[in-house]
Amino acid sequence: MIGLLFIYWIWKSFSNLAIEYGKNKWLYFFIGIGSYYGGQMIAGFFGAILFGIVYGFDAVANENYDGSAWSLFFVFCGGLGCYGVYKFLEKKGQKERELIKKEGVESIGVIEEN
Repeated sequence: MIGLLFIYWIWKSFSNLAIEYGKNKWLYFFIGIGSYYGGQMIAGFFGAILFGIVYGFDAVANENYDGSAWSLFFVFCGGLGCYGVYKFLEKKGQKERELIKKEGVESIGVIEEN
């Protein structure tokens, strides 16, 4: 149930970001969902490797690796990945907006001097 709330929050924030910068909101939604689950998968991969190096790779197959604390850790890592992609897209949108303002119709024929 909490996963559905996360998907709603991701959809809402990424679609608002897309609307703010004039982009396709469904593309941004899928980028957000991909970054969330990608962050979880990357954390799971590196967590399993680290856990295997420390405790032995036989311990990874054991039930000790599957618990609620690990699930919360993976959700946290997925949230961090999603937040990082959101901030990246936000800065990219701001730079594009500034570039459009700078290179608009009003700047035709204007020479900038350094």
